[in-house]
Amino acid sequence: MKKLVIVSIVTALLSIVIFLAAELYVPVSYDNDEVEVQIPKGCSLRHAIDILRDSGILRRLSIVFYAAKFKAIDRDLKAGFYVFNTGSTPLEVLAVLIKGDTLKVKLMVIPGETIKDIAARFPKLNGSEAEEFIALAYNKDFLNSIDIKASSVEGYLYPETYIFEKGVTPKEGITRMVQLLRGKGYPSDFKGRLNKIGLTEHQLLTLASIVEKEAKADADRPLIAAVYLNRLRIGMPLQADPTCIYGVKDFKDGVSAGDLHNDTPYNTYRNTGLPPGPIASPSQKSITAALNPADVPYLYFVSKKDGTHFFSKTYTEHKEAVGRYNGKRPASLKNNKTKRTAISGSGRARKSKKRR
Repeated sequence: MKKLVIVSIVTALLSIVIFLAAELYVPVSYDNDEVEVQIPKGCSLRHAIDILRDSGILRRLSIVFYAAKFKAIDRDLKAGFYVFNTGSTPLEVLAVLIKGDTLKVKLMVIPGETIKDIAARFPKLNGSEAEEFIALAYNKDFLNSIDIKASSVEGYLYPETYIFEKGVTPKEGITRMVQLLRGKGYPSDFKGRLNKIGLTEHQLLTLASIVEKEAKADADRPLIAAVYLNRLRIGMPLQADPTCIYGVKDFKDGVSAGDLHNDTPYNTYRNTGLPPGPIASPSQKSITAALNPADVPYLYFVSKKDGTHFFSKTYTEHKEAVGRYNGKRPASLKNNKTKRTAISGSGRARKSKKRR
């Protein structure tokens, strides 16, 4: 009788061990298919395991639930998108949850891009619509919450390669970009440099964004910034070609002679001073150039057609440079009295051609 009891106990214990082993080490399937699963925010551990069961990753709410409770991941279960293999054991699935190894997505913000450009790619990160990103980028309450005193976040979205959690919201994405701008894009003496050149943060980013759209060679950036600042000091129109098409058409389509007459508040041919705000996201190099403009007397520059520019102090010098690099005297320079000559590009009315 005693022997029978011992055998029964051993058998029972063995059955429990086999059951636990099956529960923890035997996968639901051996197909090795990848399944993407979303664990929503505020999701309980019980609900998360139900989601995994319904997705074919786990069998049932059983030992895995109690193992997870033991590991205390029920208190800090990380929401997000996970990728599981159907051939994974329940213990391996549990390890992924404990680690919080959610699916990551990449977004590259390129210098010179606009809100519209970035918004077009952001939906790939969370399945939203571009309009949602754009609407938030112009939302006054949101702008106030991230300390931007402007009509939009244009110019504040720092160019960088971002690694986000899949499902990132536009609010989370924009906030991180602005924080990175203020944490990485500005030098330690930022406020002092602003005071020295007499600009606000918004004005600086506006100037830097124009430099970004004009410069190709890094060495030209502080020189171009100096030209615009010199013009601002004497009340001379900036006449920066890229400002003429902001909000009208894509920069990749280039600037035509007719674009110089576009009636927008950003057109610095029609309006003096800086435009109302940035026209794109400036790089750290352009921000640095705007904060540290070259100490030069230049008021004009013209493209040398090799990615660099020739800079001039006087209008006469500029006319000569335009003729030299364009091969002919442009019509816009015939009336020397008006001096309404573009300083960006070749200083002339042009046929449409692609710029950066």
